[in-house]
Amino acid sequence: MQLEGKVAIVTGGGAGIGRAIVDKFAAEGARVAVVDRNIDAAQAAVAAVVTAGGSASAHAADVADAAAVGNMAAEVFARFGRIDILINNAGIRFINSLLDQTEQEWRRTLDVNLTGPFLCCKAVIPYMLRGGKGKIVNVSSVAGMFGRPQRTAYCASKGGEIAFTKAAALDMKGRNIYVNALAPALIDTPLNSGFASDQGLAEVWGRETLVERWGKPGEIAEAALFLASDKSDFITGTVLTIDGGWTSSMVRATET
Repeated sequence: MQLEGKVAIVTGGGAGIGRAIVDKFAAEGARVAVVDRNIDAAQAAVAAVVTAGGSASAHAADVADAAAVGNMAAEVFARFGRIDILINNAGIRFINSLLDQTEQEWRRTLDVNLTGPFLCCKAVIPYMLRGGKGKIVNVSSVAGMFGRPQRTAYCASKGGEIAFTKAAALDMKGRNIYVNALAPALIDTPLNSGFASDQGLAEVWGRETLVERWGKPGEIAEAALFLASDKSDFITGTVLTIDGGWTSSMVRATET
């Protein structure tokens, strides 16, 4: 029970990596606030936690909306009396080439993937300071480390999230607030369902990792648990890459 007595906020907690983090944190004793634009998905996640004997609450909020984020943080604090952990997981992606990417898609991607974590940190950190400690984990992507085709907005937002993580950690120096990021790759989530369900493509991409398979949401949740727990108290401003060794070699399946 590594998170017993802790209160965690997980944005985008209704599905995929976020849902896996919600389930893992609840199993480790945390009371979890599930934040999602899809309130039905958030409530379904809460129902599963409660059925398993845990404690959770559902909150509808668009992380790009400062007022909604502020209200959400206030609701969580009012309900649980503290906020110890923030997982900035909510994300969005449009797949279009640079010349086909619309300004609306570009702005929405940055609003959710980059401004969202900023707004959530601004809203939640004051409550963490009241409790004397806080752990923040931003779920970025390996796409923030290098270019990927047809993902200009997504790569820009995730690269910005990594830089934001490091800068925020510096600003929190001496305040007992730890800020880190995860950089997953090739994870079988609803966001990647179109690729994962393509048997030919899924197999080829899977072979590009050193473990020769796609990652699972639960494996990202395990890493999030470590960074959210007291076991990671000597880690801040760090990006933990979870990619099956993909970026360490950048091996292409056609080369093997």
